[in-house]
Amino acid sequence: MTSQLKIYVRTQCTGCAEAHNTATHIQQTYPYLSVEVIDLDNPAVTVPNNVFATPTYILDDKIVSLGNPDFNDIAEWLSE
Repeated sequence: MTSQLKIYVRTQCTGCAEAHNTATHIQQTYPYLSVEVIDLDNPAVTVPNNVFATPTYILDDKIVSLGNPDFNDIAEWLSE
């Protein structure tokens, strides 16, 4: 099964531009990982109950970071 990373962002979020860059870097570094950036400003998006800040990184339904992680942390998540 492919792991899935969802990154929740908002337009007015100061760290969310970096989250978009981080998502691109993750996709390039870990091509086997499904990465999805979800814009909470899109009215068609339902906000999960466990997302209360942006950016929020959720790996396989588990919050792994509130805010932008260090790339060493990303490697650690994926080794678990």
